[in-house]
Formats: sequence, C-alpha cells, structure tokens
Amino acid sequence: MTDLAIAAAGAAWEPAAIGAIERAPDLRLARRCVDVAELLALVRTGAVAAVVVDPSLPGLDLDVVRELMATGVAVAACGDPEAAAALGIVRRPAAAHLGEVDWGQPAPVPPPPPVVDALPTSRSIVVWGPAGAPGRSTVAISIAATVAAAGRRVALVDADVAGGSLAQQLGVLDDLSGVLAACRAAGNGRAHEVPDHLVEVEPWLDLLTGLPRADLWPHLRIGAFTTVVDRLRADHEVVLDVGSGIDLDGAVGRSRHALTRHLLENADEVVVVGRADPVGLTRLVHGLLELADVLTTPPSAVVVNQVRPGLGWTEREIAETVRRLTGRVPDVFLPLDHALLDAAAMLGRSPRTSAPTSSFVRRLDDLATSLTRGRAVIASPPPE
Repeated sequence: MTDLAIAAAGAAWEPAAIGAIERAPDLRLARRCVDVAELLALVRTGAVAAVVVDPSLPGLDLDVVRELMATGVAVAACGDPEAAAALGIVRRPAAAHLGEVDWGQPAPVPPPPPVVDALPTSRSIVVWGPAGAPGRSTVAISIAATVAAAGRRVALVDADVAGGSLAQQLGVLDDLSGVLAACRAAGNGRAHEVPDHLVEVEPWLDLLTGLPRADLWPHLRIGAFTTVVDRLRADHEVVLDVGSGIDLDGAVGRSRHALTRHLLENADEVVVVGRADPVGLTRLVHGLLELADVLTTPPSAVVVNQVRPGLGWTEREIAETVRRLTGRVPDVFLPLDHALLDAAAMLGRSPRTSAPTSSFVRRLDDLATSLTRGRAVIASPPPE
C-alpha cells in the first residue's frame, strides 16, 4: 500500500485525483495538504511515500521540489505540464489515472534540453576572500570590466549573502534587488525572465544587483540561484562576488553560507583576495587553508590587495610568507591607490573606466586575460 499526499490548493483536477486514489487498491490518501509548509512537514515525518502537487501551488518552486525528492518520496504533478516540467517534475499523469502510476519505480530521467547554437555556454569566475574587506567587490568589478572590454558580454552577479555593495559602487540607485527577482523567476520555472533583471552599467557589462539587507539571505536558495547562473551563462561570461563565510561542515539547505560554498565548489575559476597588512595576511592564510577543504583543485589565482610602502614589506617578502604557510605563492599584488578607487566610487564606475593605464588596473587586466585565455568571443567589441 502506498500512502500518498495531495497539495492542490483547490485545483480543478483535485476531485478527479481523489476519486482515482479511492478506486486504486494499492493507494491510500494520507492527507490533503493546504500549503507547501504542511506538505514539507508531512514529508519530513516519513508518513508518505508519494506526493501529488499542482504546479501553481503558492510557494512551490525548484528548491521545494528538490527537497521533496531528496527525502526519497515520489513526486508527481497534475495540471499544467509545462509548469511542472519547468520545476523539474517528470511524473505528470492525468488526475484520473493516478492509480496507474508505478510509484515504486525511480522517476524517469528527463531528456536533455535542446542545444541552442546561438547561445554559447561560458564559464563562471567566483571572487572570494576572507572577512575584513580585502577588496573582493573591487576585484570582481575590475575583472568583469576587463572581460567586457575584450569583447565579451559579462554578467556581474552580487551573490554576497551578507548584503550587496556592487550597486552602490557602480552608481545603481534602484532599490529593487536583481538577484532576488531573478531567483524568484527561476524558482518558479521562468528562467527565461532572468536576463530581464540585469542592469547595464558599462558597455557590455551587466549587473545583477544584490541583497539590500543581510536578513534576506534565505531567499537566495541554491536550486534557484544555480538556475540563474546557468541561464546567464548562455550568453554572458559570469563573474560572481560572494561573501566571506564558508560552511566547512558541508551544510546545505537553510544554512546561511551554503550558497557561497556551493558557488565555490561549482566555479570554473576561483579568485582569492586578501589584504597585505598583518591582520589581512593572517586571514588570507587561514582562508586558503579552509578552501583546501572545499575546492577539489587549487584556486585559479591568489590576489594580495592594498600593498603599500608604509607596511615595510616587499612583495617578495609577502609572497615568501604566504608560500611558507600555505604552499601557494600569490599571483597578483595590487597597489593601494586611494585616488583611483575614490574617484571610481564617486563616479559609479569601474576602476578600469576611471584610470585604464594605472598600475592597479594593468595588473588586474593581466589576471582577467589569464583567466579567460582561449575562450571564444561571445559579443562584439564595445563601441569606442
């Protein structure tokens, strides 16, 4: 006997489904759930082996479906088949035929999406650094601006779960959060709407603005965010600015920093940023050791930021210290250029646009070029 729950919110197909269950000798209706919260609570108890949902059920999204499947229950949907497919539900029987479903069989694997030649897939670059404002956002902006200037369409994504700052740095005053809106669309099966929430901040450089407040982090769920990144990669190079927290225990789901860890684990390139002062270098060393438990390969680049003569250390001495403690030699040293960074921030521009010939920009240009070397150009060069 298979115990089954329905969450239909009064959908027109529900009476037919209940009738089919009552007629089936091997099915038993355990509960009619009024909402997603009740459905999840029931599934977590292990009281049902299968659930039938309506794709339009309020709150039902990619992450809820993912959680249901992770518990081992069979998930089916009646109603709009296209909406169900967009949520990743592959069992889509007619309500009157629920008794004919083989609930004991694994869910069939959906066919791969068609390849669209006009939309080449790019790679993702994640910029991470330990706590203490080492300059993650500034480096992420600079890498994105350089890649855009080289003739590629770039999506710069503010994925900092502690609250975004890229909008302020690039002069975007809109209070709406692009990343929240994009995740909401993706989570509800409307991934095609994700690019609508980008803001062009410089030629060929689009920004997905971040969280306006840190307490909104639960809305950035892994499944929806992954769909957002995948959709952007169809026609953009993607640069992600992430927060400093990492779940070293591999926590998933509702953990605050699970998204950061997920993005790091799935990035094509990881750039690590640390400060050149004693506190910053200590945190950089600890951060590199922590990342060794997260990444399967070493970071693509290590950047030491805010290097200045007043510290009394040469770049060689800093490099040797980091190498001795971590085994990794920093790849890039960035000079502290207050005038450049202040001018860029006040004008809402990238450092590259403000002073393209500065030493700070030239060194990041070299880094960005090395990260994207060998990639096909996916946009026309920006106009002069």
